[in-house]
Amino acid sequence: MTDMNQSAGRVVVVSNRLPVTLRRTSEGWRSERSPGGLATAIDPILKKTNGIWIGWAGDSSAPDEARAKIIRQWAERNCYIAIELPSEMAQLYYEGHANQALWPLFHQFPSFVEFSPAAWRAYIDANRLFRDAVVKEYREGDLIWIHDYHLMLLPQMLREALPAANIGFFLHIPFPSSEVFRVLPRREELLEGLLGADLIGFQTHSHLQHFRTALLRVLGMESTLDRVEVGTRPVRLEAFPIGIAPEEFLNALATAEAAGIRAEIERRYAGQRILLAVDRLDYTKGIPQRLRAYRLLLEKEPGLRRRIVLIQIAVPSREGIATYAGLKREVNELVGEINGQFSTPGWTPLVYIRHGVSRQQLAALYAAASVGWVTPLRDGMNLVAKEYVACQTEGRGALVLSEFAGAAEELSQAFTVNPYDEERTAETVAAALALSDEERRERMSALHADVLRRNVFHWGDRFLASLREAAEVRASRDVEKAAPLPLHQILTAYRDAARRVLFLDYDGTLVGYASRPELAVPPSEVLHLLERLAADEANCVVVISGRRSSDLEKWFGRIPKLWLAAEHGATMKRPGHDWQALRDRATTEWKERVRPVLEHFADRTPGSLIEEKDFALVWHYRMAEPEFGDWLSNELVAVLEGMLAGSELRAVRDNKRVEVKPAWINKGEVVELVLQHYQDASFVFAAGDDRTDEDMFVKLGPEAWTVHIGPGSTRARFTLPDFTRSRALLVRFAVPERLEQ
Repeated sequence: MTDMNQSAGRVVVVSNRLPVTLRRTSEGWRSERSPGGLATAIDPILKKTNGIWIGWAGDSSAPDEARAKIIRQWAERNCYIAIELPSEMAQLYYEGHANQALWPLFHQFPSFVEFSPAAWRAYIDANRLFRDAVVKEYREGDLIWIHDYHLMLLPQMLREALPAANIGFFLHIPFPSSEVFRVLPRREELLEGLLGADLIGFQTHSHLQHFRTALLRVLGMESTLDRVEVGTRPVRLEAFPIGIAPEEFLNALATAEAAGIRAEIERRYAGQRILLAVDRLDYTKGIPQRLRAYRLLLEKEPGLRRRIVLIQIAVPSREGIATYAGLKREVNELVGEINGQFSTPGWTPLVYIRHGVSRQQLAALYAAASVGWVTPLRDGMNLVAKEYVACQTEGRGALVLSEFAGAAEELSQAFTVNPYDEERTAETVAAALALSDEERRERMSALHADVLRRNVFHWGDRFLASLREAAEVRASRDVEKAAPLPLHQILTAYRDAARRVLFLDYDGTLVGYASRPELAVPPSEVLHLLERLAADEANCVVVISGRRSSDLEKWFGRIPKLWLAAEHGATMKRPGHDWQALRDRATTEWKERVRPVLEHFADRTPGSLIEEKDFALVWHYRMAEPEFGDWLSNELVAVLEGMLAGSELRAVRDNKRVEVKPAWINKGEVVELVLQHYQDASFVFAAGDDRTDEDMFVKLGPEAWTVHIGPGSTRARFTLPDFTRSRALLVRFAVPERLEQ
């Protein structure tokens, strides 16, 4: 296993863009610092760890010496490694798939999605170029930190190329609901790409839950609140709300330049209160909705006219995409209509700025504004809200925030609104303006303290600490994990053994799972297979199942020499004997307490049902709506654990069911009893697919051929992919001539 103390020494950041970019001017090539707090947070980490940052240079022009010199300087001075993307690939990958398919879909605008097979292929090719660059720079023990929707295939590509690598992924934008996500072609590949990571981070818990639902709906993969198993490899899931670098804005605000700008703003808008909105010109930002709400505010509150002004900054972006051109026209028209309708000599209600402003100008505007109006239709986090709060050092402002911005889950003292409800948004802005000075200071003081504490450095430290932990868990699993079953060796061992014992689970091992218990009747080929195995004088064959004894008797009772164990080992039948409980039958009075609880959940969950066994009660939800069933199963287990605390009963969730049974029931006891009769067995084999089978594997230990069927973590030595492969193996056991093949 990698020494994680050493591996903590270097961080490899991978993102679409570097924190610097190349720009061609009339005077030649220029290197410019990219805006944003990510570089501010990560640069100290890179310096501390001698790390590197890998990303696209941002210009796909043909290389020349001046350009190449700048790129060499980036690598030497800053440890920034530039990837060269061919011009056509860059266009299709970035403007194409990333921004015309993924961006609108992830922000829940499916009607804006444009999927192009050529752009998808370019997206794959670009991710491969990033992979090759990372592999070239990789050193054992590195922490690889991949960023955002441009590189969703990269984690799995790296996992295949570097199986032992420590890989984290953070999604800066929202993850959409599963209904929306499923609109996307190639959705499976994207999810599988992400699952190559040790840790997948999201802005909010709701985005994380959307991802979990997508795993279930698209890939059929169940997960817990913080983990999903990919085979035997765990992938950690966690929310990491990103912060800003407050000092950058506070330092800018403290400059003489910012002080002068603020004084000019307050002079120009004397007697007016400023409403400030700062956005990229993007359809996700809700600018038309905000402008229409502002118009409603002026219509319904005439007393506010000439007393307020909205300053809307909208920085152009992605101007080559048609939807953005349409948005630009709509915003321009609304600005003209509002100013035309309400302007008076000496007062313009709306100031529209179509370009970016300096850090000092922005900080001064934030500090001067009475209301920060931040109402995107959908945002992963929205750092403008946090920037506004950071600059409100005097506590004079109020924040109006969209409930669909990730920041709304953190900034509880903001006025939250539904930006689509323009009338109520207008009312909320009026309420924010009407706050008393005391309440305004109280709200803003709480927000300010929170933003300063949960800054971008806090975010970076949390993510890397979680990545190290997740990598440690995976590395420990790598040491212990089950290996693919070696077919030649097991066939040889079976053939050479004079005495054999075979422990076989039923559901998931000999057959697939049925939608209802009564439909789990074994097919004729399974019956013939068990007959042939049991007929071999060298064999003891034990079918050990969670099914009721009456079912096993009906299905397998006529097969000579076959051992049967029902309800996970509660009761057993030896060949030629009657069914016998492994312990004295416990009281079943507990069922009268537990049954109403299960019935309540069955009533709430269409498609679910209750099965009563001699020793257990089971709630099945395989036919229920998947997401709802999984959600309620977690709730049910929590209820039962509280109810059953201190008793001999336990609630077990597995394979779309929740089973309540006495704690003493486990398959390990059956194994121990059978082996007392076959102490001379030189070949012991056990196959199963769920948690109840782990008791069997643990009891048998490392000398037996223990095989886990399907994905998931296990204490078995070996794995097989599914029940068809386990049946095929048993056929090889049963047919002597096939042992030699």
